[in-house]
Amino acid sequence: MLKVLDVFNIGDMLSVTLDGNCAELSNGSKLIDENGNDVFVLSVAMTRHENPHDISKSTTILVKPCDLRIGSNLSIA
Repeated sequence: MLKVLDVFNIGDMLSVTLDGNCAELSNGSKLIDENGNDVFVLSVAMTRHENPHDISKSTTILVKPCDLRIGSNLSIA
């Protein structure tokens, strides 16, 4: 389960920061929100961490506009 930490608009897309193990996310990945709606990952952003073990703890992704809110939960399809 991935938890939405932050959501903001970048042009006509959404930047979404996720908390949880994001090691399996890649461009084109499909996520499913709590209501069963599909969310497609357009791009996985580079993250910067001091400790390499922290890289998979949170990641920022770019998605098409959808109804994601801070605190929402997503799962990898």
